[in-house]
Amino acid sequence: MRGVERMTATDAQTHWMSAKIPNDQFLLFGFVGVYAPIERIAADLEGRASAIADLRIRVREVPATLDHPYWVSAPVTADQIRIHRRVSGWDACLADLAGRMATQLDATTQGWRVHLYDAVPGAPGVDGDTMVVAVLQIAHALADGSRATRIARELFDSRPIGSADPASSTTGYGVGSTVLAGLGIARLPLQLVSLMRRGRRAHLAHRDLERDIAAGVRAAPQPGGPRSPINAAPGQRRDVRVVLTSTHRLREIGGSVTVGALVVIGRALDRHLSVRKDTELRAEVTIAKPGPARARNHFRNAGVGLHVDETDPTRRARAIRADLDAARRRTDHHLTEAESAAMGSVPAALLHWGARSFDTTVVPELVTGHTVVSSVDRGAADLTLGGGTVRFTAGFPALSPVQSLTHGVHGIGDTVAISITASPDVVTDLDGYRDRVVDALG
Repeated sequence: MRGVERMTATDAQTHWMSAKIPNDQFLLFGFVGVYAPIERIAADLEGRASAIADLRIRVREVPATLDHPYWVSAPVTADQIRIHRRVSGWDACLADLAGRMATQLDATTQGWRVHLYDAVPGAPGVDGDTMVVAVLQIAHALADGSRATRIARELFDSRPIGSADPASSTTGYGVGSTVLAGLGIARLPLQLVSLMRRGRRAHLAHRDLERDIAAGVRAAPQPGGPRSPINAAPGQRRDVRVVLTSTHRLREIGGSVTVGALVVIGRALDRHLSVRKDTELRAEVTIAKPGPARARNHFRNAGVGLHVDETDPTRRARAIRADLDAARRRTDHHLTEAESAAMGSVPAALLHWGARSFDTTVVPELVTGHTVVSSVDRGAADLTLGGGTVRFTAGFPALSPVQSLTHGVHGIGDTVAISITASPDVVTDLDGYRDRVVDALG
């Protein structure tokens, strides 16, 4: 139907799961040399957002979950740009942002907002100057890390935005909930037939992967590891820190930014945690799915060993890279596409029931990763805001019921931020852990 975008199964599940596990993304950009008044900056951002199709939509649920939710149009409003004045310093800015992480978006009303912190003193990498900190908060169902980065780059840029393509923008005007429910009912018989067909294809693809693993063409997924002290329910409070480094330093450590960051995080975790010597520390790493994106969330997670028992830095980096490459090769298998296709045929009511029934209090004996690491390259350092230029960018992966410490690795230009998000109820000495990350960078 023209003007209405039906959510994919992946994005619908992400949307419904947000009620169980808050998953808003917070994309931070720090700008120096800003001379425009903060009110003028807010007005300019409102205007730019109005020209970005992904920022002019919200979620419309279908009655009785007879179909996936739909994306429909929503006008950009001034209250989506929040100005925060009189922040005493960088630490106070991060503390304020951490406090706001408890207030998640209601994507049926608004899918995003921007927090503007005016004239923040003491930010890292800034000598004697203040910084305007802009944070894009965005519902995960609307965009994964890569897509959110593209949206942010459109928003925090001085170059004109082309006119939005009406065909790519949803409207939903004149399309009532009854009509959408009727479409869902009409789609159900075809979905059931498709589910049987696609389910069989996924089963055969899984057998193919097992044969590939048996033949040594692909490595088997590694088993999860025993829980560590940070694998506990995080509670409601959040604490965040940011450590700046360079692409050069991380590549020097690990050969690539992501591997270098994993080496650093492994070192810091090993020194910070009291774990059994037979516990192999692991990270749950986000990996892009192959091929063109058919959903707004086009990634999957995989467990990667941090190999902290390997004392030689070069061999440790090589072992981490091998695990990461093996996980990517498994993701490249045609099973990934077959599973996504089968999931797309699951009736919406069943998918919603699964999300609603998810029990966040169940604590598994084994975890895929003791921490989460999300690594995204946010491109060239050519973004501007209010006449200023971007100095660095950061991001804060959400905590989960069994992961109370996560890491973001986000680069812009030659600067990389390793961001740390934690529950202060579980990680009681986050400054100490941050210092260990700094020490691990050398």
